[in-house]
Amino acid sequence: MTLSVKSENRTIQRHPPIVIAGAGPVGLYAAVLLVNAGHRVIVLEKNHDLPLDMRASTFHPSTLDLLGACGLADPLIFRGSIMQGWQYMIHGTKNHAVFDLECIRDATDHPFRLICEQYHFSNLAVEQLVRNPLFEIRFGHEIVSLENRQDRALLRLQTSTGEQEIETPWLIAADGGHSTVRGQLGLSFEHQSPPVTSISLVLNHPFENDVPGILGVNFVWTQNGFYSLRQIRDLWRFSYQPDPDLPIGEAVSEAATQSYLQALFPSLEPYEIQHRLHYTIQPGCLSSFRQGRVLFAGDAAHLESPAGGLGMNSGMHDAHCLVEHLLPVLDGADDDLLDRYSRRRRTIAIEEVQRLSAREERWRRETSPVKRAAIWQELLEIVSDDAKTREFLLDLSLIRSRQREADID
Repeated sequence: MTLSVKSENRTIQRHPPIVIAGAGPVGLYAAVLLVNAGHRVIVLEKNHDLPLDMRASTFHPSTLDLLGACGLADPLIFRGSIMQGWQYMIHGTKNHAVFDLECIRDATDHPFRLICEQYHFSNLAVEQLVRNPLFEIRFGHEIVSLENRQDRALLRLQTSTGEQEIETPWLIAADGGHSTVRGQLGLSFEHQSPPVTSISLVLNHPFENDVPGILGVNFVWTQNGFYSLRQIRDLWRFSYQPDPDLPIGEAVSEAATQSYLQALFPSLEPYEIQHRLHYTIQPGCLSSFRQGRVLFAGDAAHLESPAGGLGMNSGMHDAHCLVEHLLPVLDGADDDLLDRYSRRRRTIAIEEVQRLSAREERWRRETSPVKRAAIWQELLEIVSDDAKTREFLLDLSLIRSRQREADID
């Protein structure tokens, strides 16, 4: 039987705690929602501290709207850079296609992109959570085996003090693209696309003084390739796809990255590269986001190309939808509701998020002059038509997908 007591005008459920695998933005956002609703939560993180993950750095308006409801939007905005406008460019020319998020102000409380590394959100979420006795985070706890039983999940953990066991009525797998939970259940992605490798450099260089017409967020064609340039406070994040014939260890070397930068932006002095990282993503999606007592969200459930900055945002939307469906179940509703969570977010992942990210990836990787000209003409037609601009931005801001989610039964 589930017991409950009243605390601060909320009902605290006395069932075993919900366990979340992974202390990234998706898992921690789910933890915030559950704890705020009065449920005990344990987050398991295999690392010994919060991951300093710098890959995702764009928070879209729809995500900021969700975070505003739990008091996390404003402190996150304080730590990042607000970008109301962004653009596609052709390097070395005056060709710009500029998009202004002001045109969707009526659809969001945050008509801008926030450029802020995802670890800032993780830190803010934990700062809020640790003040609540319903929350616990256990670092250095790695799941080494999992039994998905009819009424609970049983986990065996490897810790610094030896093996432990923990059981939970529901396990939320938010442990990323290399999900241990997914592996323990023998699951793999469907709908896989070719892998995409990206290199990101964080640079201390005043590009705003060097590139005419530059904005805070820029997606740029070169003669034979593509790069993006985003401003994060007083630094710039420069991302590009390396030569596929070059070993990645060589591609991220000081010599190779300096050479790449100098070819685009000749400078008498070497560039000050503060951080250098690379990652390879193979887009795909699970056949179901629910497996018995295990619920998948974020990269553990689906992976997208980094183009468009949709992965982290859609993962946080997964977490919101998951908790919306889990809360009634914890209060006694039929757990078939969680199958609807899976249908909703899987449909959105495939038909909205992966569609948009694949389009962005295709546009960026295109090198044919004829096909580029057609893409550029399409972009110009969008920016010259207010209605088309609005539809384009509602899609890329994931506002449209949030609206569509509620219509999926």
